[in-house]
Amino acid sequence: MTQTTKAALLALAASLLFTLETLAVKALVGVPIATLVLARAIGQLAWTVPDLIRSPVLLVRTGELPMQIFRGLLSAIAWYLYYVSFSGMPLATATVLSFTTVLFVTAMAAPLLGERVGWRRWTATLAGFAGVLIIMRPGMVPIGIPVLAAIAASVFGAGILITTKRLARTERTVTIMFYVGVVALAVSLPVALPGLAWPGWWNAGLLLAAAVLGPAAMWVWIMALRMADASFIAPLSYVRLLFAVAFGVALFGEVPEWWLLPGGALIIGSTLYITRREAMLQRARASSSAAPSSAKSA
Repeated sequence: MTQTTKAALLALAASLLFTLETLAVKALVGVPIATLVLARAIGQLAWTVPDLIRSPVLLVRTGELPMQIFRGLLSAIAWYLYYVSFSGMPLATATVLSFTTVLFVTAMAAPLLGERVGWRRWTATLAGFAGVLIIMRPGMVPIGIPVLAAIAASVFGAGILITTKRLARTERTVTIMFYVGVVALAVSLPVALPGLAWPGWWNAGLLLAAAVLGPAAMWVWIMALRMADASFIAPLSYVRLLFAVAFGVALFGEVPEWWLLPGGALIIGSTLYITRREAMLQRARASSSAAPSSAKSA
């Protein structure tokens, strides 16, 4: 089995794990969202325990503590909004709207990272937002809290990607995950504490599943990205929509509206273009920087 094949299988497995996490969230009955966020924070920390045991000093060492705290705050808020959207909307619709994170990253890249965003990427971004409007149909259907939460979660998700990109220059992945867990736990515990109660065995099992599946999906996704280019891996994440439609119909009787088809096509198509365009630019920059080095060595 080639490295590329392994990466593809890992990406598909991550997509399935992400979908199973949302299924667990949607199946919860009477559990406050704050309790769910708390469980997710505990699950995040649990994934870093082996490193904490082996080398605690190395795990907690960071030169970017303020950014780590900010990254953790973004995650805690994004998880809350993400769970609100999936608990209150059909799985397929919530999944498609979650793909808009890439569009918001493009919109934020210029002012926050100083990146030059050309007209092609702006055109693709606007096309993606047109897909959002088609799905939401403002003025024709009421825009409820779950829809607004889905869009807001994508905005915070974009912030997570941008801050992670900056942290990844100097910080270890497990260290980033550790601080996300610590900050999210510190934020969610006071909010969840007043409503904490034994949820019953069914809900307890679902909470455990969500706490394990979320970090596991992210870990597997990172492994896939280490094995292959992002331009190859990113499109595979859209299989989540197929999983969401299948599970939504089979488990919850959710039949997607036909508006989801053109809107989803615009969102997915635009994010595919942005991903591939970014990969092409990175390869071009790498080639141009390698050329002077070759000339010097010659």
